[in-house]
Amino acid sequence: MIVPHQFQSWDDDVSVIDWNTTKLFSMGPQGLGTSRVEGLSGYISRLSTEHCTTTGRLFAEMFTPYLNKYYLNEILKRGGNGFYDSAHMINGSSIAAEQFSTMLNELTGMSNLQELTLLRFANIIPQRGLLRPVRTWCPECYEEMVKSTSAIVYDPLVWSIRAVSICTKHLALLMEVCPGCTRPNLMMDRRSSPGFCSHCNAWLGSAATIKIDEMDYESQVKAKMIDRLLECKSILNRNGIVTSLKHIVTHENSNITEVARKLSVPKTTFWTWVRGRNLPPVGEVLRICNKYGINIVDFYMGRISEGHSPVIFLKRIKKMNVNLTTRPLFEVRKLAKGIVMDTTNGYMHVQAMADAIGCNKKTLYNHFPTLCKAQAYKRKRYLKKLKNDRIKNLKQDVTTVFHTASLHGELPTANRLERYLKKPAVFREREIKGHYKRLIAGGES
Repeated sequence: MIVPHQFQSWDDDVSVIDWNTTKLFSMGPQGLGTSRVEGLSGYISRLSTEHCTTTGRLFAEMFTPYLNKYYLNEILKRGGNGFYDSAHMINGSSIAAEQFSTMLNELTGMSNLQELTLLRFANIIPQRGLLRPVRTWCPECYEEMVKSTSAIVYDPLVWSIRAVSICTKHLALLMEVCPGCTRPNLMMDRRSSPGFCSHCNAWLGSAATIKIDEMDYESQVKAKMIDRLLECKSILNRNGIVTSLKHIVTHENSNITEVARKLSVPKTTFWTWVRGRNLPPVGEVLRICNKYGINIVDFYMGRISEGHSPVIFLKRIKKMNVNLTTRPLFEVRKLAKGIVMDTTNGYMHVQAMADAIGCNKKTLYNHFPTLCKAQAYKRKRYLKKLKNDRIKNLKQDVTTVFHTASLHGELPTANRLERYLKKPAVFREREIKGHYKRLIAGGES
């Protein structure tokens, strides 16, 4: 016999009923408290899938009006990938990460979505170079997720960190190109969906994994240290970094200059780290920890201990000046002045001017800043003229096809005019959209 559900009676006390509702599903994040905690960008993509919509629509109809930020409103008006090109920043420790995690907490009723970002490391890890702009994934992880009991596929936060290049669970290289269309995926875009390519919608778990060499200790150690850092529950601050670096200098029985030389770091850069003026990037911290056999969490906490055996990493990559200035300065000035006085080369930026002269751009900025500003202003006027000419021509084309459609008895809608012009999304430009509205209103012929 089927047992009926015991629903609450209308006569019961309604004060015990929770009437609180949220605008979005109260969807719990995956992997909290572990090194495989879900990333915020992946959470948003998964949230859009749960709502049977696209990430782009969720942004247009929910996030953009809620945040009411000028740059998001402009992107919504004009289209393009202005936000999505830098959407990986919401996984980090930036203001965007704080704003989006706070917004999602309010929209979903959750209270812990800050843990899907690196906000808790904002005081110890600089944002620059921390995250990669494109998605990476482990196909074997995707396959295991989809075959698990929950069948929830998500993107762990650790995959978005630039220093991590392998999956520590399967010892395989993280993939960043779709096996179907061979194109990379942005960390988040309008059609993002965990486990699927945002371009061709191919399942990313079917790609053949590339196992790493057993002797590739460097990649393994880097990934394991990042795992250890993400699992850390302690509050970390820059005082621990300063304490650890000073301990290394003391342990070496040396000075800042000598230790900086051993680490292949510029002396002034290392000095700012020791003094607490600047924060060392996480890649440099990984090198230091492995060179001296320090546990990365202990390094950030200022507790030096022998966590593991040191591994000698590759040397720090130094930036090289390809174009060195060999001409005398008076000759450089003469050539630069000639370029600035020439009215036919407004298209040249300062780097192009340096290339034409055969010198380093820094030489021009250091010794001839007035000439650089003059050339930059000339280029700005040149680009403005190009834009004005393009807008003028577009307006003429829109006017022509508008009247042509009207003469043939067709309704001159924006979509129809775009097809005639063979220029999709042309009316997203503010000037063209305004011109079209004036034509509709009969204000222009």
